[in-house]
Amino acid sequence: MAHLDFNARLLCSCALVLIFSGAAQPALAQTAGDKVETVVVTGIRQEEAARELQKQAPNLINVQSAEAIIKYPDFNAAESLSRMPGISLLADTGEGRFVNVRGLDGNLNGATYGGIPLLNTFPGGTYDGGGGRAVEFDTVPDGAIDGIIVTKTGMPDQDAEGLGGTIELKPRSAADIAKPFADITLGAGDEPEHSHTGPFNAELAVGARFGFNQNGLLVENGQTANQVNPGWVSNPTPFSFVLDGSWRTDMRGFDDIEEDYTNEPFNPAGPLDKTYADLQLRHYDYHRRRFGYGGEFDFKPNPDNRFYVRANVFGYVESVIKNHLVYNNIDGSSGYPISVDPSNPHGIATQADLQLNGTNEEETHRNGVFAVGGEDNFDWARIDYHVAYSRATYDMGRNYGVRFTGPQGVAITYDNITSPNFPGLKVTDGTNVNDASLYTLARLNNGSEKDDDQEWSYAGNAQIPVDVFSDADRLKFGFEVRLRTKNQNQYNESFSAAGGGSVGSLNLSLASLSPLKPDTTYYHNRYTNGPGINEYAILGLVKNGTIVASGMQFDPTGYFNADENIYAGYGMYTGDFGPWGVLAGVRVESTNAKYGFYNFDQNGNPVPPPDNFTRLTHNYTNVFPTLQLRYNFTSDLIARATYSTGVGRPGFNQVAGATTVDATTGHISTGNPDLKPTTGNNFDLDVEYYLNDGGIAQFGAFDKEFQDYIFSREIIVNGGDPRLQTLGYNGTAYLDSYDNIGSSYARGIEAAYQQKFAFLPKPFDGLGLDGNITLVTSSGAVRQGEKHFLPGTSATTFNVGAFYEAYGVSLRLAGQFVSHSLYQIGGDAATDQYVDSDFNLDFTSSYDVADDASVYFNVKNITNAPHRIFMGYPNWVIQREFYDQTYETGVRIKL
Repeated sequence: MAHLDFNARLLCSCALVLIFSGAAQPALAQTAGDKVETVVVTGIRQEEAARELQKQAPNLINVQSAEAIIKYPDFNAAESLSRMPGISLLADTGEGRFVNVRGLDGNLNGATYGGIPLLNTFPGGTYDGGGGRAVEFDTVPDGAIDGIIVTKTGMPDQDAEGLGGTIELKPRSAADIAKPFADITLGAGDEPEHSHTGPFNAELAVGARFGFNQNGLLVENGQTANQVNPGWVSNPTPFSFVLDGSWRTDMRGFDDIEEDYTNEPFNPAGPLDKTYADLQLRHYDYHRRRFGYGGEFDFKPNPDNRFYVRANVFGYVESVIKNHLVYNNIDGSSGYPISVDPSNPHGIATQADLQLNGTNEEETHRNGVFAVGGEDNFDWARIDYHVAYSRATYDMGRNYGVRFTGPQGVAITYDNITSPNFPGLKVTDGTNVNDASLYTLARLNNGSEKDDDQEWSYAGNAQIPVDVFSDADRLKFGFEVRLRTKNQNQYNESFSAAGGGSVGSLNLSLASLSPLKPDTTYYHNRYTNGPGINEYAILGLVKNGTIVASGMQFDPTGYFNADENIYAGYGMYTGDFGPWGVLAGVRVESTNAKYGFYNFDQNGNPVPPPDNFTRLTHNYTNVFPTLQLRYNFTSDLIARATYSTGVGRPGFNQVAGATTVDATTGHISTGNPDLKPTTGNNFDLDVEYYLNDGGIAQFGAFDKEFQDYIFSREIIVNGGDPRLQTLGYNGTAYLDSYDNIGSSYARGIEAAYQQKFAFLPKPFDGLGLDGNITLVTSSGAVRQGEKHFLPGTSATTFNVGAFYEAYGVSLRLAGQFVSHSLYQIGGDAATDQYVDSDFNLDFTSSYDVADDASVYFNVKNITNAPHRIFMGYPNWVIQREFYDQTYETGVRIKL
């Protein structure tokens, strides 16, 4: 079935659901006089309902309601997740994107939307060579979710992938709608960096329950609560629907300084021990349009049957213009003199070759999740089933890169010791680096990429009451089939001058290129970014024939294909023994995977057919037992002790990555076809005390023990490599690949506290505190004989907030801290890269102007916390970005 076309699979899927549902109907009939159960529940949308779900769960979970999510100024699901215990955020371009759970990077965590696997859109975008496992949660707008459940200890009826945890994003559901509703949010604001207009946000959700009687359409509004019709369709309003849509735009601008060093990091004795190879002043202008739309249609004919169809699509389109002024060869390697700056003992005096780079790129990330399923209650069992299709795509429609050669041998001084975050830089020979006439077009190229990740899944579960020790005893068993196909395709395009030859000799000062005003206020008035390149004028030269495009050419080095099919079955028991609760069971997963990629010879050239393509097969079966205990000291004081297991499969291009040889940097990169999946044994102890108004005091400890943890490896070959030497590179070679290590671990403690001080006298009874902290230590042999924190592990993460919620007023000041974490493993400890610690402070407020309407005002990133990456030592900075504040105000209406 893995190779059936889409239409065939769709027909098979619908038939499967009809078989399940048809088998259930004959045994279920409702007679007049029986009462239709009317439950006014909106899932976990309300904060107290979310807390109750966490309390009653047989396993260890954390739940965040939609009501809690809007109390923060977050733009997407990743940022909302970061407010929860044990979650740390990895941001990019000013927004959260990936999340780590309990010190493990996002490639090793599971993600679902409405119980359906959520897939990765862009395999090349996952960090530390993850190869397309980590889900980009920035594709999901907050308006598309009803709440979030983070599972810390997995159960047998859940997918085993999720060594750190599994993240479930709950969509809005039509299942329990009691009356028509409409939720509307409109907001706008300001993003002052680069003087851009601010964000705009619009969200709409509507839903209703309805049926038909002798008078025609009947819309449920509580009037049929005790009405029962004869026959199988006993519910007078059996149909319900919910539709939702969201649209958010923002135009973030920010500045960035990046550099490459000549020396390896250490404590320098003088400035010549810390020389730059280059210094890059980067100016970014982003425009992101995030969208989400979907809905669910339910048919609930009676209390014992429910059938549903659900479809949701979300993602974003992002355009970016980049302008980079680069000071090259400032380490003396090109023959320029280099010395200590006579006027500054911490500075360097040398010469630089200037270069101006520009980028004009647009990309679209899109996720779609579609499901059809049902639930049936019999006297002897409860069954549920679904067929689902999940798809994630990445489409980079354009990626134009332009390079202008600037003045050469420009005399400069720089100082990266006095202030590593803001290195001093001066041009000392009078060259005006903002003069467009000094820059000549040297290169123009374009690229595109189309990636597709899709999965069909089929699942069925049956739960049977056994009443051995109590009436809460249940046996549950089921199956799941997941059929996944993932492809990555890259294309390149080159350009030449009309009539042939290089694109060179066009000067930036030409009127046709319309040079933009230089950014002399770059990085808070510390530098200038050089003359701005009008990227669209560059494209105009292609359109008018001044520059001729070669047309897109397929790039086999960036291709891979993977088919990964997972077949799973499980059995589990849940029951109560007085104050004790028990969950025990086992899950078995069989993985059948095929990975395909192109082959290249020692010079990096494609191997001719028939040996030009390799197809690897990986088949393995894992068994995942679990035992989870809970003890109720009182109805509000609960202790848990659990043992659970999980798996992290190798990244797709960690296995299937083709060998690439880069003679400019000396790097040879390749996948490792012998990688094994990472497996883990997880031990948890946890105590929870539930307070009024959705409050909680919680403390826990965990120990995760791993086998065959996957690391990126870089082997340094001082004598060089023949594959590079053939191409004229005779220096040190760097062999980059992946490997398993025998054992590693992540251990830590978590604590959470939330309480509204309703016992205080008015008006202070609205005051409260909300916070959580996670302390983690982890270890693995990142290099031979050298143990280190695992990539992505932040030793300390915490959220802390003070709030006031009473009398229609809501005020919240929320702080968030994430300590530094290993971002990229280098050849040795000195070249490891780290994301630095940061502390963010946000403010949110709202006021109820009526029972069904409120206004809000939010400030995001009050502290202007930088995104900072360093190499080896904190003062060897290689990247720092500041995003400034974001202001937003708006209105929320509930009808």
